Amino acid sequence: METVNLKVTGMTCGSCVKHVEKALRAVTGVQTVVVDLSTGTASVTGDLPGGASPLLAALEADGYPSTISSADTVASKELAKGGGCGGQSCCCH
Repeated sequence: METVNLKVTGMTCGSCVKHVEKALRAVTGVQTVVVDLSTGTASVTGDLPGGASPLLAALEADGYPSTISSADTVASKELAKGGGCGGQSCCCH
C-alpha cells in the first residue's frame, strides 16, 4: 500500500472537491481519497503501480493541475504504515 500526498490547485468549493475525488478514485489501484479544500491537498492511498503520475494526469485532465506535496517524501511512508489524514472540509460560496 502506498500513499501519495498532492497539492491541488484550482479548488474553490465543495463541488471542486467532489470533482477531484471522482478523478482520483477513477485511477486504477486507488483505495482511499481524502481531499481537504482548506489546505488544497489530496491524500491518495492504494496499490499504485504507476506512482503519482496517473494521479497527476487524471487531475490535469479534469482541470486541476497538481504537484506532489513536498512533505510526501517523508509522510507517505508513515501514512502507509497506518496513519491518517486530518479530514475533509468543504466551503461553498
